[in-house]
Amino acid sequence: MSTDPLQKWLDTFVADPAFLGRYPYYAAVLARLQPVADPSVDSMAVSFQAPRFYLHVNVDYFVRAPQFVRGILLHEVHHVVLGHLTHPKFFSAAHPPMLELAMEVSANEHVEEPLPDPITWRTFEAHGLRPGQSTMERYEKLVQGAATAASAAPKDARRLRLPDDAHFVDVHPWRKAGAKLPPGGVELTRQLLEAATREGGASPHEGKAALLAGRDPGRLLEDLVGPSLPREVILDWKAALAAFIARARAPVHTWARPARRFPGRVGQVPGRIWSPRPVDRPSIAVVIDTSLSMGERELAEIARQLVDMAEHARLTVVECDVEITRVAAFEGVLRSVKGRGGTDLRPVFEPEVLAQHGRDGVVYFTDGQGPFPEVAPPVPVLWALTKPLDFRCPWGERAKLELPKRAR
Repeated sequence: MSTDPLQKWLDTFVADPAFLGRYPYYAAVLARLQPVADPSVDSMAVSFQAPRFYLHVNVDYFVRAPQFVRGILLHEVHHVVLGHLTHPKFFSAAHPPMLELAMEVSANEHVEEPLPDPITWRTFEAHGLRPGQSTMERYEKLVQGAATAASAAPKDARRLRLPDDAHFVDVHPWRKAGAKLPPGGVELTRQLLEAATREGGASPHEGKAALLAGRDPGRLLEDLVGPSLPREVILDWKAALAAFIARARAPVHTWARPARRFPGRVGQVPGRIWSPRPVDRPSIAVVIDTSLSMGERELAEIARQLVDMAEHARLTVVECDVEITRVAAFEGVLRSVKGRGGTDLRPVFEPEVLAQHGRDGVVYFTDGQGPFPEVAPPVPVLWALTKPLDFRCPWGERAKLELPKRAR
């Protein structure tokens, strides 16, 4: 046990069965924060300096207002697990005050313990804020609301104003002027989330006790390392798709054949023939192997690959483990996946599935650990393989999606 009084207080607090039973994942995150006494903050704050996350505590404030300890602790955990301190997207906004406000709203959401005059999504409901929105969605709504207010208000009132009785629960030191993106922050946030998920999920939980910031912890991990980060594996999807996508037959002009309507004007009017030509934006079925053998890091990398692939094709995402679990058009983000059972690569190649979703071809993201059709389908197939050396299917093109090993 630590001899530091503040550390001892935090250890005792998070180990309290009343808190641990209701907030198991929060307790696991808080156990990994380094508390420091800091009278310069109004109440509490969090900060990051690799490799640690720090919890700044104004002890005198909580001596005067102990009723807010739980609520503000939950608020600070939300800042950490939502990536507010470390994710690149929170360090490149054109309107920092609006982003800071969006962070405050998101950190206050799902806190049912008392908070001092919190700003919630309802504060700006008129500007389009709703429950369940991401921090960046709220930021965009607030920026739009500020622009609308500016166009209608006098020059001295052209800004989005807070209600007089509302203020920030905490300070946001990572938003100070000139603050730079901390190196390695996303990876350390990911590690913290994974450790908290393992520890907090050691026993089954139900209802709100199974959630962190209103979400399944696995969903938080997907959001953290999802499509907004750079791809770990660089694949030239324009070249890859052009090399294997079916070519459509279309009429093209040629001087080698007389025009039927003007047979006497050879050399003046070209004729037409049917010839293959590349499909400009093919309709592709993107199949994601959602079996348990595909890890969270692999699925996150697939999401990033889809963002780039969507620039060159119309994508329908088909999720499949031993059966097809979900089919949906790709809309720019892969929120989550269904399935997580065994692996069977055959269901997607049923004729009715191909006819409906894979007219021009199939791109299949998989580790290849499952049975495949013995006969090649009538459309081109590109296997994007996370374990390319183990795959024994004799047909289809292949692309290597083997992730680099992480340094320990």
